[in-house]
Amino acid sequence: MIVPGQCGSACLDAVDTFKLFSNTALFGAPSSSDSTYMEVRLIDTPSGLSKVIIPNKVYVDRPREKGFYYQPDIPYYGLEWTTEALLKQVNSLLE
Repeated sequence: MIVPGQCGSACLDAVDTFKLFSNTALFGAPSSSDSTYMEVRLIDTPSGLSKVIIPNKVYVDRPREKGFYYQPDIPYYGLEWTTEALLKQVNSLLE
């Protein structure tokens, strides 16, 4: 599974599922992490110069801990994340 650094939320839920299979390897960068909050709302302060974040929903009994992130089994250190660049790296591992 290719994991970009911005993998969070639903992407992490997908990684959770794929990692249930022993033959799954993560390729790419360390994932992002998320908290237990599913939804927040923003409220303007009276001055209008800032906002307050108010959590609306939270996950309860989620197996993955808040703040947890995935480390790749096969790290990718390239700056270019095009399909061509990623395939070149994967193919070099298979040779």
